[in-house]
Amino acid sequence: MKKSIFILSVVAAVLFSSCGTTKVSGSGIKGNAAKVQKNYVTILDYQGASFGSEIPQWVVEIGNGNYSAEYLSPIMPGIAGKKPFVVVSRGDNLEFTKQWADLVDVEVQVGDEMQRIVGKAVSAAQKGRSKQSGDVKDPTSLEQELNMYKQAVSAVELNGLEKIASYWIQKEVKTSKKAKESKVYYEYYAVWGMTKKLYDAQIQSALSSIEDNTDEGKALKESLSLKLQNMMITSNNEEVNTEAEETLDAE
Repeated sequence: MKKSIFILSVVAAVLFSSCGTTKVSGSGIKGNAAKVQKNYVTILDYQGASFGSEIPQWVVEIGNGNYSAEYLSPIMPGIAGKKPFVVVSRGDNLEFTKQWADLVDVEVQVGDEMQRIVGKAVSAAQKGRSKQSGDVKDPTSLEQELNMYKQAVSAVELNGLEKIASYWIQKEVKTSKKAKESKVYYEYYAVWGMTKKLYDAQIQSALSSIEDNTDEGKALKESLSLKLQNMMITSNNEEVNTEAEETLDAE
C-alpha cells in the first residue's frame, strides 16, 4: 500500500491594520513573487506495513521536530522519567543506515552537542566578565578555560544509555507529481534514553571536577549544568545523505 504525503509550501499575506486615523501605506516598491520549490513525498514502505500496522505517533512527533520527553512520554512506552536522545538517519541502504545510527551517531551527536554548549556558555561568560570589568580578556585565558570545561564534559560516558525504540520508513521524493526522476531513501528513527536522575548525576560529577570556586566559576557551572541537563539532540547524518544522493545520481 502506498500513501502519498504532499508537502506544500504556503505563502501567507499578513495585513497590518492601524489604530485611530493613522494609516500605513506602501512605498510602491516591490520585488518579484518568490518561487518556492514544492516536494512531493510518497511513503513506499514502512516498518509493520505488511501487517497493516499504523505508523506510531511518536515517529510523527519526531518528524515534526518534537524530541523532548514532554511530547514523547505520553505516546511512547518506556520513555517516562528518562532523558531522551533522538537520532534520525537517512540512507539508501537500510541496514547500513541502522548500524551507523545505532553504533556511531548517538554517541557522536551527544558528545558534539555537549562540546557546543560548553563553547557557547564559556565564551558568553568571558564576554560578560569583560564587559562588566571593562578589561579585555586574554585569548589564552579563554582557550584554557574552554579546554578545561570541554575536557570535563568529555569524561561523561552516559552509562545507562539504552535504546528505547526504533522505526524505519522508505520514502520517494519528486519535485513534481509528473517528474520522472526521484530520490528513494530510508529514514531511520531511533530513540535512546537513560534515567534523568542518573544523567543529571553524571553531569554534576563531571563539572565538580573543575576546581573553580570563585563566584564567577560557580555561576558558570550552575548555568552550564542547567543547559546540559535540558539539552536535546537529533541527528541526520550528512555522510549517509551524501551517499544516498550520489547513488541515486549515478543511476
